Amino acid sequence: MELARARTLPAAWYVEPAVFARERERLFAKEWLLFGCEAQLEAPGDALAQAIAGWPLFAVRAPDGALRAFHNVCRHRAGPLVLEGRERCRVLRCKYHGWVYDFDGRLRAAPDFGEAEGFDPDAIALAPVQVASWRGFVFVNLDPGAPPLEEALAPFARAAAGVPLEAARFAGSESHELRCNWKTYVENYLEGYHVPYLHPALHREIDAKAYRVDVGDGFALHHAPPRPRVADPVYEGFWAWLAPNAAFNVYAAGMSVERMVPTGPETLRLEYLFFFRDDADEAAREAARAMCRRVTAEDQAICEAVQRNLRAGVYRAGRLSPRHENAVFAFQERVRAALGEPEA
Repeated sequence: MELARARTLPAAWYVEPAVFARERERLFAKEWLLFGCEAQLEAPGDALAQAIAGWPLFAVRAPDGALRAFHNVCRHRAGPLVLEGRERCRVLRCKYHGWVYDFDGRLRAAPDFGEAEGFDPDAIALAPVQVASWRGFVFVNLDPGAPPLEEALAPFARAAAGVPLEAARFAGSESHELRCNWKTYVENYLEGYHVPYLHPALHREIDAKAYRVDVGDGFALHHAPPRPRVADPVYEGFWAWLAPNAAFNVYAAGMSVERMVPTGPETLRLEYLFFFRDDADEAAREAARAMCRRVTAEDQAICEAVQRNLRAGVYRAGRLSPRHENAVFAFQERVRAALGEPEA
């Protein structure tokens, strides 16, 4: 399909549980997903647990220094090994009945289980997940046959080669709960068409006429040059989306990295990981956080309004702007390729 003739994804794809179920299996279970950063998993026993599109997962720094990741599901009766968020683990112990696993996922002990016919602890292990890191960021992939992370990220890695990602230190995270489909938010991130109408502070700083988004293989780069005579532009930097649901926003004081995590067909957790340069003072750091909160609030309001309209039943599909929505088109084509065309 060509962009000049393109129609959007059907409205039903943003509300139907059956579509979300297909996305879980065909997209989120197949792609490399940004999970966090190595600063959250520095010491042996450090663990990070979270669910992505309904898949409960955790990554852990093993005593030998290696990163390992598993489904956060005990093989006994599906209890969690690690509670949501960050935890320091001496052992991997199920929170429900105390089963203990080694850091390689093998069952070590099933306390007070009793004599059970045919029960072989040596045959029981946590379900593993591929895990790898790139420039300090941790990615997971549920598909054991997926290509290595370095191969999957190669086009984006080349585009970001000159960006000083390592120049900033991890400084915490913030989360926002949005009442919209994850694609609604991603598509909003992928175009600057809405900036003059939705983001007044951003619009005062950038040259909207020169705004463009370049599409690469599995990523998109925003180019928003500042207006002439704007001193110390807050928004100037490297702004990139990485498929399927992450974004790297790099600016003078540091960067914020977004994780757009589906929690249901019409709900989303938007997580920001903040990183700041050592020479960024507290005023610069707070200005960056304030910018992030302001733009997020503006985007949240419109995305939730769009989501209500997608559900209302009046809108079926629309047309895409050849001038502004090339990255939205590329994203929607990627979703179509993963899910297949809707049934007639």
